[in-house]
Amino acid sequence: DKGNMTANTAAYVQPGTSVTLSCQLKPLRRTERCRIAIFLNSSELISNYSSSVSTEFPHFLKCLLSTSLRKKLIRISHGADGHPTCTWNKGRLTYINTTYVILLSNGTDVLCVSEDSLNKNIGSLALSKLNFDSTYTVVVAASNGLGSAFSQPLVFMLIDIVKPHPPNFLVEFENSSATHCTFFWHDEAQARHCRLRYRPLTSKGNYDAWSLYGLEPHTTYEFQVSCKIHPERGLWSNWTTYQRQTPEAVPTGLLDVWYRQQDVGAQQQNISLFWKALSNSEARGRILRYAVTFEALDRRTPPAGEAHLTTQTSYAKVTPRVGYKITVTAENSRGRSPPARAVNLPPPEKVSTVAMGNGSILVRWKPPVRSAASISGYVVEWAEARRNARPEPHPAWAKLPASNLSAVIAEHIKDNTCYQISVFALYRDRAGQAASVRGYSRAKAPSAGPQMHATPQANGISVSWEEIPAHQQRGCITGYRLYLQKKDGRAAPDVYAVSNVTAQRWLYIPDLQRGEHYALWMTASTAAGEGPGGNSELLCLESNESLPGWGAGRGASPQSRFSTGWKCFSCSSSVTEDF
Repeated sequence: DKGNMTANTAAYVQPGTSVTLSCQLKPLRRTERCRIAIFLNSSELISNYSSSVSTEFPHFLKCLLSTSLRKKLIRISHGADGHPTCTWNKGRLTYINTTYVILLSNGTDVLCVSEDSLNKNIGSLALSKLNFDSTYTVVVAASNGLGSAFSQPLVFMLIDIVKPHPPNFLVEFENSSATHCTFFWHDEAQARHCRLRYRPLTSKGNYDAWSLYGLEPHTTYEFQVSCKIHPERGLWSNWTTYQRQTPEAVPTGLLDVWYRQQDVGAQQQNISLFWKALSNSEARGRILRYAVTFEALDRRTPPAGEAHLTTQTSYAKVTPRVGYKITVTAENSRGRSPPARAVNLPPPEKVSTVAMGNGSILVRWKPPVRSAASISGYVVEWAEARRNARPEPHPAWAKLPASNLSAVIAEHIKDNTCYQISVFALYRDRAGQAASVRGYSRAKAPSAGPQMHATPQANGISVSWEEIPAHQQRGCITGYRLYLQKKDGRAAPDVYAVSNVTAQRWLYIPDLQRGEHYALWMTASTAAGEGPGGNSELLCLESNESLPGWGAGRGASPQSRFSTGWKCFSCSSSVTEDF
């Protein structure tokens, strides 16, 4: 309201142009005296005490820029019946209203169409009424208050820019063959040239091919087809993708099978078989089951019969203690693989343990001496030793390199507890037979003795006993002692030692005197010493002449009659008389 500002240029300014701005105050009253100034972004540029002020900007920073067209683009027309779209880069921002026009000529007529895009950076316009026989020239024109600019002309034919629609197709395998197939496809009328490629879905590479032979069975392939109108000009369509799995074929791979053998009593053994699943190229289908056959090498023993079927990659069977030829085959919907024979891989040698105390056990061993195969490492496995008890579902174990011939195990190890420790040699990561030994960290003498039972046997007795409960063993049992003493007690008892504690739990005592009274009891020992006796029994073998009041049991012979009194070591005369 006190003055006006003017510029020496028009409203639109070219970049780099100098601009002079002037400020002129309206007439002042005689008593007024004003200071006039020009500010730019709150910074004072010039001022004085007068009625006007002027300054020049040699490089106008907030200028309005003219358009500068860059290389235009002709977009693809999707399908022969589609409309191509012309697109172009508008260049740097003009800051003023700029219009864009497409000039399209077929050599006879010129069509002018304004842009239908409001994008600040990219211009576009859909073209219509084009045909395959004409050659077109397109130019983009831009205009604003500072002038006009034109793009370089672009000459094209529809055949150069039309991208056909992807063809529809399917794949059929010839007579259920896993290696040959036939393609059928349908494309646009103008598309006369197609290309084909395929690959297994597990592959990362692309393969162009004209014939489809040698496909892998039971493999999902990805097939793709693309077409174009002219063999030397124009664009290829997008790839059409189709997936199909080839049929299965009979497995060709040979299973890698090995086994472990463990004696179960004097007449039986447990054979545990393990094998690795076939690779996809060997299985050539989905493996439905495995067949395990046992053929006794001792011809006096009848064959085991038909194959045992399982869906697992392991199988266990209790068999008589004879040699077997064992084979395993894999089966899919088309048939079975060749039979693979189980291989017995030897265990480590001289496995031993040393009690370390503080909840740890040292295990030592030597490499297998009978194996020519390469050993890749060892596995040490341990669990509490419990006879006739189910094994722990997840025993503790450790895997060691082939250079290690010892290990200190401390995980889940308790003092005064016996552990069953097994060492396996690994042959290319498959385990051979186990070498087992018992071990402990720290031991005490047993807190109880075995419970025993006596049975008459001609001129002697057969004694069997039960294993001491684990919590009363307090370590690994190293031996048993059976004490036999005449009832008069004048002589020291006879002692029968049993050292094979893991396999033997019975003992025969021969040549007992008939008519003599005996007391019988047992103890067990650990490395820490001998424990107390278990139950005791009083017994007497009947003399050749039957004693008054004694009767033979049904089916018993006079030579084997005897009588016992349980839980009795020192007996009163009345008990002895009853005996």
